Amino acid sequence: MKGNERYPHLFTPLQIKSLQLKNRFIEAPMGTFSEEVNGYPSLQQIEYYRTRAKGGFALIIPEAQFVVSKTEAWIAHQTIVGTADQMHGWLAISEAVHSEGAKIMWELGCGLGREAPVFVGNGTSSASENPLFYNPSVKAHALTVDEIHEIVEGYRTAAKHVLMAGGDAIEIHAHYGYMLDQFMTPIWNHREDEYGGSFENRMRLVTEAYEAVRSVVGDNFPIFIRMAAYHDFEGGRTLEESKEIVRYLDNLGIDAFDIDLGCYDSGRWLTPAIYTGEASMLGAAAEIRKVTDKPIFNAGMHSPESGEKALADGVIDAVMFGRASIADPNLPNKIWEGCRDDVRPCLACNTYCSGHLVVNKPISCAVNAEANYELFYHIDKTDAPKNVVVIGGGPGGMEAARVAGLKGHNVTLYEKSGELGGTLIPAAKPAFKNRIRAFTAWQIRQLEKLDNVRIVFNHPITADSPELQDADRIIIAIGGEPLKLRIPGLDGKNVVPVIDYHLDNSKLQGQKILVMGGGASGCDCALELAMEGKDVTIVEMMDDVVKAMVSYTKVPLLYALNENGVNIRVNTKVTEVTETGAWVEADGVKEFIEADMIVDAFGMKPRRNEANAIFNKYGHISSIIGDCDHTAQIGEAVRGGYFAANSIK
Repeated sequence: MKGNERYPHLFTPLQIKSLQLKNRFIEAPMGTFSEEVNGYPSLQQIEYYRTRAKGGFALIIPEAQFVVSKTEAWIAHQTIVGTADQMHGWLAISEAVHSEGAKIMWELGCGLGREAPVFVGNGTSSASENPLFYNPSVKAHALTVDEIHEIVEGYRTAAKHVLMAGGDAIEIHAHYGYMLDQFMTPIWNHREDEYGGSFENRMRLVTEAYEAVRSVVGDNFPIFIRMAAYHDFEGGRTLEESKEIVRYLDNLGIDAFDIDLGCYDSGRWLTPAIYTGEASMLGAAAEIRKVTDKPIFNAGMHSPESGEKALADGVIDAVMFGRASIADPNLPNKIWEGCRDDVRPCLACNTYCSGHLVVNKPISCAVNAEANYELFYHIDKTDAPKNVVVIGGGPGGMEAARVAGLKGHNVTLYEKSGELGGTLIPAAKPAFKNRIRAFTAWQIRQLEKLDNVRIVFNHPITADSPELQDADRIIIAIGGEPLKLRIPGLDGKNVVPVIDYHLDNSKLQGQKILVMGGGASGCDCALELAMEGKDVTIVEMMDDVVKAMVSYTKVPLLYALNENGVNIRVNTKVTEVTETGAWVEADGVKEFIEADMIVDAFGMKPRRNEANAIFNKYGHISSIIGDCDHTAQIGEAVRGGYFAANSIK
């Protein structure tokens, strides 16, 4: 079924003043960190946006562009801000986007204020002398009135440059607790001059920014604003306060609203994770819909299905896809062509996208190694097919087989069990892990489409296996195995390995459950059990749980664990397991924790010896990827599989 039949509202055009969109698929703004040092777009960045325009998105919104570079130290290097060079850079991206039939909206911001990362020095500004989010011991400098006026003129200059660069719309960035948001919100604005105090004064900067832009672009050019419906932390802006702001901005002349929720202080909404659910910020847009008839755009882990329903219900007017567009830039075209099952699912893991931003690295994607590197990485058909053996049918092995098959090689994948998926099979069992289930199914479907990929089940491979003798290339992806600690009683009948529990929930009985190990698998298991009404305690010997998890995913997980009543004990070591619980030790003090049953979630270790045995015999033509190399996340395994296979000439 064609996309316009199954998703008619997503493929309905939309007109907002002079902006004409061919569908309702919007590529949401998200930093790529791939620009040149001075802020000029790189060829890599230009190709990133061109690829998503080519993929069928009607509107491309690049990452926020700064109208001044003096408000904080981390953007001081963007020396082209406000100059013709900045306009030329915008023009290059605009031309690339227009060449593929899409429109472009430039998002204009004046800094992150107190939310700015501390990559370099201090020198950060804010509405008032606010503590920095990343370093509360340091306070931001309160902008002077002259500095505020400079920001307003920066918006005026930027608007002129957007027009010169062929932009189709402008979005004023007043979200995430960034600079404009800090002026709009009382908890951050303690000023006593004309830019603080009353509602009108707190709205003065955003008003002047809007008026400066409007004075340049005219009445028929659309101006959006991006803002949160509420902040979701004590002292932050409430929904009713935001509704007052929306009414004001509607009357002021804003043409459309880009609405979701949260800010840095609330954490879990910055880039929602699997623990917040699909279309997790749609409710925020629904509330704002009550006070404005202007078009509303909304992000927050939408699927095509949730987006179609939201449009059909009249809650929003366009659907924004951020990380989903990173995972599969061809999402709209695949939907249009009736190939819904071929859309590569986003895991919402935040590892290579948002997680890279906080450490000043260009983004990429756990499931799409080409993301943000389209200029460099692509799968080219070979003129000399090789015989490729892939050992292991987990996520890394399947990706290796897929890529090698697409290149035209003859691939045989050997899987020791009777199904594909590896550790993703148990990992995907919790109800909230639906995206892992979808990704595993996607990988399997892609292999089924390739005639030159053969899958052999129930067939373990060792260094002595004759199947390796005629291989031109061997990719070893045999995974890991559970880590076994020497703890008395760990082999008791009341102890269930976390993988066994996920594969068969009936193995875990009783009400009081103790989970040993606060890694991702242990915490996910604890959350699943708590959601079923169990009394769950996590014991972790380190000073924090899920230490390897990126903060954008960790924070929503911790919220979910707390909301479901999971007791977390860190700096606590299990010393002995008994039939009725476990002895633990914390700060030299021993304590007994009662439990009906106990989950062994101490983690995994690489099957390095088996992998090395193969590599030592066939090293020149072999690659070791995923958990058998080192305990890895899904993205490491998938990307390892992509690169190992794509390097085969």
